[in-house]
Amino acid sequence: MYAIRAHLETSGRPAGPPVAPVVRDGLERGLQGPARLSHARIRVTPQELDAVVFVAAGNLLDAEDGLRDAWHELTSAGGVLSGWHLLHCEVDSRLALGLLELPSHP
Repeated sequence: MYAIRAHLETSGRPAGPPVAPVVRDGLERGLQGPARLSHARIRVTPQELDAVVFVAAGNLLDAEDGLRDAWHELTSAGGVLSGWHLLHCEVDSRLALGLLELPSHP
């Protein structure tokens, strides 16, 4: 399983931010082939969308490629995120290495 961070922005003025469960469902439908959605944490504001998506796949390349394809499907004309732009979609190295919480030093 791979934790992949994604960041999207819109330069337009959407009617309202997309609803996180709708985005999650779209990702689940869009992930095909060897990759599948396990879990997603999605934060949406009117201009930005940040997500950490946990993708089950045989390797990192399949996970990242599958998720990018799913995002592109959602951002295409007629997609739930039409008018949005995917700026970042790659594995979260800190989470993958177990460095989510770094020790504090006095």
